[in-house]
Amino acid sequence: MNLESIAFIPDGNRRFARQSGVNFLKAYQMGTNKAWQVMDWLEEYKTVKTGTFWMLSLENIQKRSAELGLLFKIFDRELDKATKSGYFESNEIRLKFFGRLELLPEKLLGKVRQAEELTENFKKRTINLALGYSGRAEIVDAAKKLALDAKEGRIDINAIDEKKFENYLYAKLDDPDLIIRTGGAKRTSGFLPYQSDYSELYFCQHYWPEFSKEDLGEAVADFELRQRNFGK
Repeated sequence: MNLESIAFIPDGNRRFARQSGVNFLKAYQMGTNKAWQVMDWLEEYKTVKTGTFWMLSLENIQKRSAELGLLFKIFDRELDKATKSGYFESNEIRLKFFGRLELLPEKLLGKVRQAEELTENFKKRTINLALGYSGRAEIVDAAKKLALDAKEGRIDINAIDEKKFENYLYAKLDDPDLIIRTGGAKRTSGFLPYQSDYSELYFCQHYWPEFSKEDLGEAVADFELRQRNFGK
């Protein structure tokens, strides 16, 4: 089966900063630049139509630390780049954001919406960016919306199935065929739990700023060797 959707858990920015002697701002900027690189590398995998990146967890956004302020500044700058560089137009890439986006600063949220509107008609590839995301929160928020619709008669509770429930998740995403986590940890930490039942997992020892084109190639090659039965 073709590899059509890859999701990334870009872990290890802070550990890279400590071990490399660079400050957190520099490490996070390197991590952001890495995401741009990975988008370029995905161009070589013609069957891959979707790339998903977990950029900021809900737990981190709720901390409201000074470090979070630095991240917001980076995101603000990168969103300007996204809308002004012409990169997404020339590559026909659609940008989608998901998570508890309402927790973002108002100015940043406005730029998120602007980037989505600018790219909404592009069809070659979709890049999804998770901001303020938690898998458990996504399921809880979906259940709340579904319960409200059922209470107000907009949906028959007996007609609900897995496909209908998906409509209440943050965004309509292609289930990832492959999830790649950097940084050495061997867990998904609540990333896309509803969508990843049959995702293949690949754990890379390199920190996210160190992640290379060769690392991506090794992950894809490993995926292609696996037998996927989807529970059958």
